Amino acid sequence: MSVLDLEGKDCDDLVFEVFQLNDLQREIFQAIRDRQMTVKQIKEEVDRSRSTVQRALQEMLDKDLILREGKTDKTVYYVYTTLPWEEIKELTRESIEDWYVQADEKLS
Repeated sequence: MSVLDLEGKDCDDLVFEVFQLNDLQREIFQAIRDRQMTVKQIKEEVDRSRSTVQRALQEMLDKDLILREGKTDKTVYYVYTTLPWEEIKELTRESIEDWYVQADEKLS
């Protein structure tokens, strides 16, 4: 038995599973990876409503996987991007280690 099936999965797949990202969140993550995008740009990229995209972004912000930065150009707006990939991999490692410690305590 395998708690997390790793067969045929790459690093991205592992991150997505550990943080339980749904299909839309995965698509958004890939869209904003290594670049900054506004909600409007993201919604056009993933072809979803603004409110749906904002909800998905907030869930990803809550998981500390993305960053939101305020910008000003006549009005205030936000741009979103992912954390640097090395930081995301480290967060993933920490989450897996935390899960292991909790599981080990329950088995003791």
